[in-house]
Parts: sequence; C-alpha cells; structure tokens
Amino acid sequence: MAQNRDTMQSDYNHLLTLWTSGVRDYHTMLSDYLTANSIFVAVIGLLVSRESLALPFTIVIVLLSMIGILMSAQMAIVLGRFSGQNALWEWQLRGIEGMPEWQERKPVSSLYRLREHRETIVDETNEPRFFEPSWAFRQHRQWWAHRAISFPWFFGTVYGLFLLWGLTQVTRSSMLSFA
Repeated sequence: MAQNRDTMQSDYNHLLTLWTSGVRDYHTMLSDYLTANSIFVAVIGLLVSRESLALPFTIVIVLLSMIGILMSAQMAIVLGRFSGQNALWEWQLRGIEGMPEWQERKPVSSLYRLREHRETIVDETNEPRFFEPSWAFRQHRQWWAHRAISFPWFFGTVYGLFLLWGLTQVTRSSMLSFA
C-alpha cells in the first residue's frame, strides 16, 4: 500500500511538473506569436502608409500578408495543441486527486471547480475561509477568452485585408500597364 502511495505521489509530481511547464510554455509561445504578429502588422501598415507605393513594395505587402496568414494558422495549431496537452495533464492530475487513497491537498481539482463551475472554494484552515471566483473566472468560458482561437482569427483577418488590398493594387497596376 505504501509503495502504491509513493508511486501515486511520484506520478502526481511528474504530472504537476508537466502541467506547470506546459502552462508556462503556452504563455511564452502566445507572447512570442503576439510579438511576431504585431511586428508583421506594423511593417505591412508602414508600407501601406507610404504616399506613392511602387509595385515591388506592393508585392512585398502581398508576400508578407501570405506569410502572416500562415503564421496565424500555425499560431492556432500550436496554441491549440499546447492547450489540449495542458488539459490532458490537468485531467490526469484531477484523476489522481479523486482517488480514495489520495490524502493530500487537491489544488488542481479546486482550481477546476473554481474555473469551470464557478464554485466557491472553502478551506477551514485558511483565512479567509472562502475563495470566490472573480469576474475573470466567471467570464473564462466566453469564446473571446480562448486566445488560441481569437488571436489567430484577429491577425488572420488583418492579414487577409492587407492581402486583398495588395492584390487589388497589383491587379490595378497590371491593368494600367497593359492599357
């Protein structure tokens, strides 16, 4: 029985490390993608704002926009994968915490109840004894709170508009040169 408890504690510690590392990596990756996309959008916007735009600059805008769309798709895939992987680690941690022989604290299960069910956490040994879900916990399930979906859509839309504008300019320039 003691060996089973030791194995369970070891598994729990490994999963907890995977989960916390995954959450950290998710946020690092999100920050990196936001930085890269912001730079791309700024560069494209700077090129578009030029008074007289030569055809080579317009082609650069089209190419950067296509790369940006691919980067947005990659962002959605990578962040979605990290999010799913982190959810798996969390699910496994809650499974261990739910076992009858688990006598330790259950922080991951408490976080889940707080986040997903908006339940107040009660701990008689703490002061204050109640931890209530804040506004952010209550809004967590909204579609716009899912950064793996909303940010790629936002940047993909911006790049799509730049691409449409650039293709329109290239077409217009081509038609003027043939006339």
